[in-house]
Amino acid sequence: MLKSVRRLAVLSSHVQNVNRNMCSSGATATSARAPIIFVHPKFCLVDEKITIRLTGLASNQIVTFVADVRENGSMFESRCVYRADDSGVVDNCTSESLDGTFKGVEQMGLFWSLKSVGARAAMRLVKKDVTRPMEFTIRVFDGNQAEAPEVLSDPLTKTVVRRTFMAPHVKRLPLRDGRFRGTVFLPEGTGPFPALIDMFGGLVSQVETRAALLASHGYATLSLAYLYSEGLPQMLMDVDIDYIQEAFEWFSRLEYIDATRLGAVGLCFGGFLALTLTSILPQIKAVVNINGISITPGEHFGKIDSLGKEWPKKEGVEITEEGLDLTPAYECKNPRAVPAWQHGAKILVVVGEDDKQVHPKWHTFFQDNIPAQFKDNLQVIRYPDTGHLIEPPHMPFIRAIEPGRKRMMTLDFMPEEFKDEKVMCGGHMVAHSHAQEDAWRRILDFLNMHLGTGSGS
Repeated sequence: MLKSVRRLAVLSSHVQNVNRNMCSSGATATSARAPIIFVHPKFCLVDEKITIRLTGLASNQIVTFVADVRENGSMFESRCVYRADDSGVVDNCTSESLDGTFKGVEQMGLFWSLKSVGARAAMRLVKKDVTRPMEFTIRVFDGNQAEAPEVLSDPLTKTVVRRTFMAPHVKRLPLRDGRFRGTVFLPEGTGPFPALIDMFGGLVSQVETRAALLASHGYATLSLAYLYSEGLPQMLMDVDIDYIQEAFEWFSRLEYIDATRLGAVGLCFGGFLALTLTSILPQIKAVVNINGISITPGEHFGKIDSLGKEWPKKEGVEITEEGLDLTPAYECKNPRAVPAWQHGAKILVVVGEDDKQVHPKWHTFFQDNIPAQFKDNLQVIRYPDTGHLIEPPHMPFIRAIEPGRKRMMTLDFMPEEFKDEKVMCGGHMVAHSHAQEDAWRRILDFLNMHLGTGSGS
């Protein structure tokens, strides 16, 4: 009996020693559990926020998150450094990034702070094939590796997040035959749907991302190419407004379109074209201009094909350390606002106050010159420290782009000596990224208010 009691005492003492050792070394105890990363949702539209939660770390352990995605042959990467809480947990909604491509509590910072990796630092992330989602790999490494050229260890854990512009049941219909070039996106259902024409800037003419996303929110959308494709002009100021008008009128007559709920959306030169189209067609009920020029010189009013001979002005393009500032090129003595209001359309103007391509003062001019009876039709939203490329939420910020000589040669007003230079967009990353999120919400609210949403069945 005495021997049994002694054995029990020895065993009890051993267990107590093991417990004391585990408690005195939190890292040893906790690290026995492999860190686990939870992401929700793992597949979603690009304008949706996601939650990332990492558990199983040591109390206050420092870790580095690395996100990357490959598009169009280029790699884009972001990093942030977190300190786990006392329970060994990191949560992107509440945890503060201490270092990396962004700092502070930023739920979607891993996405909007992505930067191109390699020689072309001014590479813009543009999704060309919207039928396939972007696949982001998120890896977690021990310690602070924010500045390391390459991470120096195997990841503690990793996961893949898929984000798409095009919801699973949206239809994509390329326009290859006939006169028109572009793509029609149809929401899920049979319609009839409210319909939009969507146009981008003169350096690209057509980008399908926003149109696909608008269709995912219930709007039949025509992503129209107006330059560079077969049979279309190759120079910016040769754009044919009659072609754009005919394309939109053809689109609005399709059987699945509700011709009483039509609108136009445009960025940069596409914004100018959206305003111009709205000034021509009374059936357009709502128009969104995102940093698009909203004036023309009085002597060229209503004559797009004559603008490139004298305006924008070649001598106005300025070179800076960051790239070309295009805003002085649009100076003119006798500006006239594009009368997008004259048929009663509702107008939303989205302004980046640090735009280095279209000076924000022209939006003020547009606002000041709208006739009194139409002023209630206009809404202007201004974002400080925000640049030219206001895109859908959570897309990476870029302050200057590198279009390349081939595209720069299509700008009538670009001096020869500047055609290999970068072009400034402006903005500052955090403010610009927050503006993109807010602007997109307001654009959808505006369209819903004046056009409604899809009635698919």
